[in-house]
Amino acid sequence: MSDYSTAPPTALAFALRAAPKVTATIIMLALAAVWLGPIILIVMTSIKSNEAFLAGPFALPTSPTLAPYFSVWASMQFGTLLANSLLYATVGSALAVLLALVPAFGLSRMEVPGKRIIFGLLLTGLMLPQQTVLIPLYDTLRALNLLDTRIGLIIVHGAYGMPAQVLILRGFMTAIPREIEKAAYLEGASDFQVFWKVMLPLSLPGILVGYTLNFIAIWKEFVFALVFLNHEANFPVTVGMLKLNSDRYMAVFNLPAAGLVISQVPIIILFILTYRQLSGGNFVGAVRG
Repeated sequence: MSDYSTAPPTALAFALRAAPKVTATIIMLALAAVWLGPIILIVMTSIKSNEAFLAGPFALPTSPTLAPYFSVWASMQFGTLLANSLLYATVGSALAVLLALVPAFGLSRMEVPGKRIIFGLLLTGLMLPQQTVLIPLYDTLRALNLLDTRIGLIIVHGAYGMPAQVLILRGFMTAIPREIEKAAYLEGASDFQVFWKVMLPLSLPGILVGYTLNFIAIWKEFVFALVFLNHEANFPVTVGMLKLNSDRYMAVFNLPAAGLVISQVPIIILFILTYRQLSGGNFVGAVRG
């Protein structure tokens, strides 16, 4: 009798085994195409002349040109817009993290009475759309003479981003082994010393994650800047880009595309600089067995 258990697999059996992987690969390629398609189209549009775009919006550029980039940079004062956005995102994110560090430490490592209620109240900030807080924030900034100022918008970004930072840092600090904290207390450390010399150094990856996410959120933010700022000298790049959608540029497509590409360069640079830190470990060697 022949032994069918050792017979080589048929083509049908091989196809059935490979079908899930092939299907998953096709789906991922389709999703990648959906995501990359608009980006590629914008980049292609930004290096075409307007006449070439109107002749073939989806055609590959035959005579690439960087003229739209130079034109946008010179006519829109893009350097000022980028500097303003960089200021708001850098300082606003730092303020949000600073405001969240102590609450996150207390809610994650201490037995604070009613800390679940406090944590829930802090998280209500994540549930409030920007439109619901525009009027009270506007009145507050006007009362403090901070309306249409850079510092006023930075404070708004810091306060509005703080609840998300509490959520991120609390979860991160909760995952830090208790043995590290107990060892510090046995050495006579105070609560502040444990926070400053133990928890903060170990929380740097979490701080970096929260800072990066908040930086991106502020960089893309539009509503607060549009409502609280009046002078063009204070505009971030998101509000400054409105000029490219005015009647003057209604029939021009390469300039808005070039402006959009320029505005995304800092985000790409930030991702490249922080990728290794975001994907690295944090407690290696902290606890000995």
